[in-house]
Amino acid sequence: MTLRAVIKAGGSAGVDRDSVADLVADVARSDEIVLVHGASAETDALQERFGHPVETIISPSGHQSRRTDRRTLELFAMAALGIENFHYVEKLQARGVDAIGLSGLSGRLLVAERKVVRAVKDGKTVILRDDFTGTVKAVNVPLLRQLMAPSRVPVIAPLALSMENEAVNVDGDRVAARIAVAIEADALLILTNVAGLLRDVNDPASLVAETTLDEAEGLAQGRMKKKILAAREAIEGGVGEVVIRKATGDPRVRTVIHA
Repeated sequence: MTLRAVIKAGGSAGVDRDSVADLVADVARSDEIVLVHGASAETDALQERFGHPVETIISPSGHQSRRTDRRTLELFAMAALGIENFHYVEKLQARGVDAIGLSGLSGRLLVAERKVVRAVKDGKTVILRDDFTGTVKAVNVPLLRQLMAPSRVPVIAPLALSMENEAVNVDGDRVAARIAVAIEADALLILTNVAGLLRDVNDPASLVAETTLDEAEGLAQGRMKKKILAAREAIEGGVGEVVIRKATGDPRVRTVIHA
């Protein structure tokens, strides 16, 4: 029986591309896989190189994200498509997988609503009117299904086209969740640079091996909050299981999240 899954590879430093490519290639030989990847570390490096400092914003609900003005969006596209997507397609091809590099802009694969971005600054909530981030509202499933097959993997950078036909940055974890729901995936696997959800972020031994969505939301801190939000969107959309684990190391060291 052919299974269907979405794998999200984080873009942070410490996420080894070769380990991700090994896993994707191994699973893709028999099952249908979509790979979504981030590009945060490469974007940080490009912003520093081009003298455009990274700014992190915190929403009123406590979620952290990158401040994305137009210049940051362009540098993110350079990092996501020009570096990360390039490397993953090359590495998967070298492993015998027919990888197809895309972004959500390609063929209107991902259509998003541009956000009204609110951030907390100095204890006050402000609106950032020049921020180019969005929330995915539609996935071009017929296009995606044409590209999915055993040993053929769409590799997707998290950019989308807004309803006003502007490019926007969209959160990679939530993109992966949205695609998983759209293609009726059996599972969503989020590969990152930490072992999974920790009860104490300073204690790697406090890994939560299995948890519910409600418990996970109560424990999540920092950037893990977005991953748990993605897990909720996936599971509530019908995806059977969400797993968060390191891209390298023992695959049994992980957090499994269910309803």
